[in-house]
Amino acid sequence: MRSPSFARNTMTQHSEQSRLRLMSGPAALPNDGALLARVASGDLGALGKLYDSYAPMLLRFVRRLGAAEDAEDVVQNVYLRVVRLSAQFDSSVPSARAWLFAIAVRVVQERRRSLRGLTHAMTAFATQKQSCPTMVESPAASDLVLCLSKLSLAKRTVLLLAEVEGFSCAEIAEMLDIPVGTVWTRLHHARHELRTTWGKTP
Repeated sequence: MRSPSFARNTMTQHSEQSRLRLMSGPAALPNDGALLARVASGDLGALGKLYDSYAPMLLRFVRRLGAAEDAEDVVQNVYLRVVRLSAQFDSSVPSARAWLFAIAVRVVQERRRSLRGLTHAMTAFATQKQSCPTMVESPAASDLVLCLSKLSLAKRTVLLLAEVEGFSCAEIAEMLDIPVGTVWTRLHHARHELRTTWGKTP
């Protein structure tokens, strides 16, 4: 039979181990910088983790920007660029959220420019006029979505990044590569126009 002193020593060792575990905390998870460094080295599993973490919020953001029909394609394009640009990301930065949103904004802007160019080319190429299709508004569309659609893309982008996604004006300025003052101005006008349009919505 083991002595009481043995039991006391065992309990003391167990308590000490528990205390050390509490002090050290849970095992650290790889941050975004570390994951992107792995992506740069060809680790597609790391890319999958980034996709699972950010794809849903990117998809929501892109849809609210007005690219609902192409939202999934835009997000896929974002992650294709992540593979190409991952080596440029500072691995010491713990979060890639702002970086990913900046890529998404650029992809949407580029797609819009491309679509405008295609539309002009098709119009010039057409030999006869086409009747403009009737736009059918989705019954599930909210008044807010309709009001947002009336803002310019530049104002809508800043408003969504600030009010919905929670980025600071300084972060938005860096993401869009514009002065902070421009962000403030666009945000001010976007809020004013949104309130005005919202007030006129039946």
